Amino acid sequence: MKSFLPNDIKDENRKIIFEILLQNPEIAKVEITEKTTMSFVTVSKIVTFFEKIGILSTSGESRDGSGGLGRKRSVYRFNENSFVTIGIQIIGKKILAVLVNLHSEVISSYSADMDITFYSDEFIPHVAEIIYIMKKRAEEKKAVIVGVGIGVDGAINNRKKTIRMKIDENKEEDYPYEKITQSLEDTVGLPIILENDVNASTIAEFSKLDRFGEGPSDLVQIALGEGIGAGIIIDKKLHRGYNASAGELEYMCFDTEHMKSPLSVGWLESKLNLDYLSKHFGFKANHIEEMSDADADQCVDYISKYLALSITNIISLLDINHVIVSGKTIILFSHKQIVEKIKKYVNQFTGWEPNISASFSNDATAVGAGILSLQKEMSKVLSG
Repeated sequence: MKSFLPNDIKDENRKIIFEILLQNPEIAKVEITEKTTMSFVTVSKIVTFFEKIGILSTSGESRDGSGGLGRKRSVYRFNENSFVTIGIQIIGKKILAVLVNLHSEVISSYSADMDITFYSDEFIPHVAEIIYIMKKRAEEKKAVIVGVGIGVDGAINNRKKTIRMKIDENKEEDYPYEKITQSLEDTVGLPIILENDVNASTIAEFSKLDRFGEGPSDLVQIALGEGIGAGIIIDKKLHRGYNASAGELEYMCFDTEHMKSPLSVGWLESKLNLDYLSKHFGFKANHIEEMSDADADQCVDYISKYLALSITNIISLLDINHVIVSGKTIILFSHKQIVEKIKKYVNQFTGWEPNISASFSNDATAVGAGILSLQKEMSKVLSG
């Protein structure tokens, strides 16, 4: 049986009160005590610690005691901008950076074109410059930056410490990432975490649904654009798997004759990536309105069938009821009610009616990367 040291209990108590504060922006010590099994003395010590590091401040208000009797209660205000993280998404040639506060809200953002790849020599100085810009913005808001989360459109293998990225329309290659992230850490003086873009955006989508602790326990998000991938939440936690490659839908295959070569993309990605769709159905992504209704309907039907097959396999295996589809392709064809067609085919294949919806967020990867960094680094802050 595991034994708990006094510091373990102290850290756990701080985390519990921190979670209460996230849900209650103004609260008195006695009210915290009433929501927990902690003594008033323990709560007072933790509140004092939170005041010291800036998470709490007195609001200048007071409340009557229980039933209007007893001493006045000092009310404390939760400072949601006291600690922040920088969330960065690097997708295609666009880079977006956001400041994410303790409520997982974006309080500042910065975007730029970046015609460089994650593994190029220019990557570190370019991203470091953007981090310095966000540092100045945090200073203006009197916020302390505790870390940086970066979401990249590549498959991350945590065991091999590699990221698999597309180098051509139907070719991929593995690149080591540890030296890159370590060098960036040394340059900017902040801890860096690297996450797959879809995993990060799934964290952001789940956070919105679970703002008050009432979201689904399980969630799958499928993102479709230049590639295809999924983020999986099980029991309110991101499921990464053995190699941190859970959700790499590009390798899902419905062709018994398919043979993958070392550098080729997976079967499903080869059938659904935006380059293939645009060539097969004869459209340009930046001129989608020029497609005829008949061609657009045919393309949407094609996409919907394959996504429905993928969703059917996922939910039949994991028994997940909440599904979100997102990404550039979904945004392009949203006017064609792509979600309704996906629902129709999933019901046709299974007889089930899972909760399927679409997300059109442009900053979810950056926000999710910031949230992941916040979760990791705030544990250190709360430990003192």
